[in-house]
Formats: sequence, structure tokens, C-alpha cells
Amino acid sequence: MRVKPGTPLSVAVAFGAGASLPVGRLALDRGVAALEYSAEFIASGLLLNPILPAPTRGLIRPKAPTYFGGLHGFLADSLPDAWGSLLLKRRAEEQGIPYSSLTALDKLAVVGKRGAGALTYEPETARARAGSIDLDALSREADKLISGQETAALGELQQLGGPSGGARPKVLVAINQEGSLVAPSDGDLPPGYEAWLVKFRSRTHDFEDIGPLEAAYADMARDAGLDVSTTRLIPSARGGPGYFATKRFDRLPRGRRVHFISVAGMLDTDWEVPTIDYNELMKLAQHVTKSHEAVERIFTRMSFNVLAHNRDDHAKQHGFLMNEEGEWALAPAYDLTHSTGPGGEHYFAVKGRGGDDITVDLMTRLGEEHGVSKATCSAIIERTADAVSRFEEFAGRYDVSKSTTSQIRRSLNASLARMSGRAVPSVNVSKEESDVDLQQLLDPATLA
Repeated sequence: MRVKPGTPLSVAVAFGAGASLPVGRLALDRGVAALEYSAEFIASGLLLNPILPAPTRGLIRPKAPTYFGGLHGFLADSLPDAWGSLLLKRRAEEQGIPYSSLTALDKLAVVGKRGAGALTYEPETARARAGSIDLDALSREADKLISGQETAALGELQQLGGPSGGARPKVLVAINQEGSLVAPSDGDLPPGYEAWLVKFRSRTHDFEDIGPLEAAYADMARDAGLDVSTTRLIPSARGGPGYFATKRFDRLPRGRRVHFISVAGMLDTDWEVPTIDYNELMKLAQHVTKSHEAVERIFTRMSFNVLAHNRDDHAKQHGFLMNEEGEWALAPAYDLTHSTGPGGEHYFAVKGRGGDDITVDLMTRLGEEHGVSKATCSAIIERTADAVSRFEEFAGRYDVSKSTTSQIRRSLNASLARMSGRAVPSVNVSKEESDVDLQQLLDPATLA
């Protein structure tokens, strides 16, 4: 689990078998990372962070060394997040290693070849073993781990979920067309399988049927016009609500990969502090992709997050992808569900507003400042509002419970009311009555 003191990590960007390009060597100097780019990477013309200068010879240090354990932001995206960190902490304790003694390089070495995107690290101190997976059993063991109990599945959970980001328990798996689910070996997929991420419920803050709810939100987001990776709800073999699964957009067929960087990693910023907003995100999308379509996609995402009450929209919830030709694109939207942010407000503000004070006018003004016409803004907001108004339809596809549906619908109706300026029906009315009233709420003249 530990890298021998003084041993640098070799960093590479592996787009696939036979397409691994050495990035350079990474070492720590008094707790701060120093990266020495390889001659091959400098000659390639690739940029792992498109807003930084082109790589040169010499030691390159991070812009904000106090963040990410002293790492550069684009490397820190490989680090285990809250769930992965908990797994790593428990595994270290099991081996008698103080978690506080692990450096950022130790953690990257544990991730090895299994992290997000295409970056890989050697020496690799943890190996993944292929094999079958019992999601119900892993979900129970994840519950034990979160509640502080001992679990015999710690090693398996760490191998499958250790490299992943986010707070909720999850595993990185391979699924074929028949729905068979196995653990990939060292990130390599068996023939006929694709890379997926499966989430478990966190008992500390999730709805009991969070899996069905997130599946419903993914369908609702697609209907609103968002670019969302393929998703599915995997049934529980023991009669539970099922597990939300999403196809990984950083993995391609035949073992190919694409490089991923989050907005937090790109800007070397602490995502837990809401210091940037949708204005900066739109600027970044235009600058990185050179595409106005990406700006409109951010506007669509913003509209959905506001109307669907997804306020956990921080800088690690948005990102960009780069292929081996060095072409950049906006990553699909991910982690879409009903959520609250700091103080109940969005992490990303809209014209300085972050909560119930966000209006159609503010969103439209922001869009127009970035070249999105008023008519396009209105059309996007109207389409989003229509999708959000049909939440019950999407929830019904996955048997979201009546109590969860009522609670979410109450919140979404309030969002629609604020956008339209009209009252909404009581959450206790029938579905038919609710649909009629919501159609009245969504009068295009109101949303224009």
C-alpha cells in the first residue's frame, strides 16, 4: 500500500492497449508534488489540462499546492473520493498502517491502472482480481463499513470501489449484453463486456429507493435534452429496490480510454467551497471545446439542475474529455438526482443567486450573455419544465415508492411554481389532476 520513500511514480496516459504514452515522473518535495514531463509527452503536443501552458522540461509544481494533498489538479482527479477514502482508511488500519501516514503518491499507487479517465500510475501497490459479483452482498457489507462494523468484504470493496469518486458507495464492474456482471481484472474488460459503475444506497443521507429515483432522474434529464450516459436499474436478487448503474463515459469499446478532467481539477480549486458559478462554467466550456454547442449544453444542464432541485452541482460534478488526438469535449452530465447544496443552495450560482431566488429571467440573461438567444433559452427552459412536470411518469417506470414520489413532487412543483409565478396543486391531488394543472403552469407565454 505504501510506495518506498523517495521512489517517484511513473505517470502515463493509456488510451488503450499499445497506446500508452509516458507522461513523466512524479515525486513529493516537502509534501508538494513535482512533475517532470517526459520528452515523449512534450513532443506529443497533448495537454492534460487545456488551460495550463504547454508542458516543458524541468519540475512543474501545482498551482494550488494546499489542495488535493499537494497534487496538481488534473492528477488529483485520480484520487479516491469520500467512499474510496473510507475504504482505503479501513484497509490501511487492517494492515496496521496509520492512514494519516499515506501520502498522495501512496494513494495514486493504490489506484494504479484503475482510476477515472486514462491516467495510470506505477508502481501499482494493489491488484484487482477478476470474478463474479453479488451486488446484494456487497451492498450489505458497504452498510456495515459505513456504520463502523467489521466486514469480510473489505478487500473486494476496495478493489471494486477504491478508485471511484463521489460520496456514495459504489463499485466499478463489467457488464455484457445479457446483463451478466463481473469484476474486471486490473481495469481490463473481458471480451464482450463494457465498463459500468453501480451505486449503492448510503443510509446516512439517501432515500431508501435512491437507485430507482436516480434511474428516473436520468430518464427525466434525457427527456429534458441533457447528454446522459446509458443507464439502467439492476434488480436486487433479494427483492430490494435495485441498484442504479451507469455506463462509464471514460471507457470505450475494445479497452479504449479517454482522458477525463473535472472542473475542480482543471481550475485547481476546492470543490467544497462554492467559488465559481454557471457563468464561469459557460466560459470554460467555450474556451476548452471551442464549441457554442457546449455552452448551450451547460445552459440546458443549469436549467435542469434548477428545476429538478439538483443542488449538489459543484465543480467535481462537471468535466471534460480528451481523446488521443487531443480533441476536447464536454463530458456527459452525471450524478443527477434530487439533492441539496451548502445551506440548501446550489454550489453554482446563477447571476449571484443560488436558491429559491433563481428566476427564468436570471437564467435567460446569463444565457444571452454567452450568445444563447432568448428564443433558445425559452425553448430549453420550456422543454426542461415539461420533463420535470412529468416526474411521476419517470418514477413509475422504476417503481419509486409513493412516499418518495410525493416528497420529490412537492419540491419539483415548488420549483415549477417559482419559474411560472403561479400556484401549484397540492401534493395530495391525483395524478390526473396534477397533470392538468401542471400543463396550465407550463404556458409557453409564461416561460418566454
